[in-house]
Amino acid sequence: MGARPQVTVSVIIPTLNEEAHLESALRSVGVDDATECIVVDAGSTDATCELAEGWPGIKLIRGISAGRGAQMNAGARAAAGDVLLFLHADCQLPRGGIDVLRRVFADQRVVGGSFCLGFVERHWVLQLLNLGSRINHPLTTYGDQAQFARATTFHAVEGFPEWPLMEDLEIQFRLREHGRLTKIRRPVVCSDRRFHRRGPVRHQLFNTALVGLYLLGVPPTQLGEWYRPQTHTG
Repeated sequence: MGARPQVTVSVIIPTLNEEAHLESALRSVGVDDATECIVVDAGSTDATCELAEGWPGIKLIRGISAGRGAQMNAGARAAAGDVLLFLHADCQLPRGGIDVLRRVFADQRVVGGSFCLGFVERHWVLQLLNLGSRINHPLTTYGDQAQFARATTFHAVEGFPEWPLMEDLEIQFRLREHGRLTKIRRPVVCSDRRFHRRGPVRHQLFNTALVGLYLLGVPPTQLGEWYRPQTHTG
């Protein structure tokens, strides 16, 4: 019997002024014959696009409206892989992460999932987030954990909602209607930059409040107005 065809993976990275972080993210991907990487830029004014264009094997899409949902959907439309992996530009995949991902999708019941979260800084709030991210539940799984989905299922649910916030939470509800979501117990190492403005405690309390309001029915557009002062796409 012939060998089973290898699962192909498309890594999609949304960017906006990410020259300081993008190289580390790209290095963690490791493009090969069964892995493509698509950078979707929303109008960077720094050297993000030049960096992406100079990286071997990278496909760059420019001029997409700012907002991760729109950017990731644009990348998914251009992707050829069996599996779509959405990586924030300030995050790095674990060593061997793509190979683990391929093994996960050998189970046809799996339609999506994410990795766990890791931070370099040892603040107790960040370490609690690291531990919580190991739980396979929508409320402990967010976009900075490198969410992934089987391409056929992703397109069947019409991708991410193109909202200013909560697209990473909503896509999980949609995918779970079609099959199993899994959690890979290897951490994606993520920048802690978004905690710097308010500090880890206040920032996490603010995020928790936003999620609670969303679950109570507050529109994502309204949540986006409250969140906008600290929003950073990429």
